[in-house]
Amino acid sequence: MLGTALLAGCSEDAAAPSESLPSATSAPTTEALPVVGPADFPVPPAARTQDAAGAETFLRYWIDLLERQQAVPAGQPLRDLGPDCGECQRIARVFDETAASGWRYQGGELTLNDVPAPVMEGETAYVSFGIRQEAVQRVDATGAPVDDGQDVAPNVFGGINLIWSAASQSWVVTGFGYG
Repeated sequence: MLGTALLAGCSEDAAAPSESLPSATSAPTTEALPVVGPADFPVPPAARTQDAAGAETFLRYWIDLLERQQAVPAGQPLRDLGPDCGECQRIARVFDETAASGWRYQGGELTLNDVPAPVMEGETAYVSFGIRQEAVQRVDATGAPVDDGQDVAPNVFGGINLIWSAASQSWVVTGFGYG
């Protein structure tokens, strides 16, 4: 998010600027990061650093995005952030099919239980995690179940593989799964 600053005016008799301070033109500038992810739920800047902290923050964002898109349901943001991730594409397709059928999800909240330090190898990050998934059921417009659903999974192992995209200045998902 971009911030704005409000500057107060100076009176004519204000002291001259200190010669020991750098001029405004000597300060380094950084261009705004391009928006990645849904416009109303973009990948946060903390998840857009090419280091272990950025990779872990991206995982946390990804889990939040999964929950958000399941609630809609809509798969396109998952496709956008995981174009070469087979499981990401499958989840996106199921979300889209659910919406096209007029169905929705009940439950299915995700909570990360454990996230060890990511393994970094060049432009790739491997992040394992433990996750809790609450019971989830797809239902039709009347609230009637349309499939068997899934029971609560209190602590299952998962992982996400990420690659750094210099073009978008963000992580991109190349592999994901849990269960």
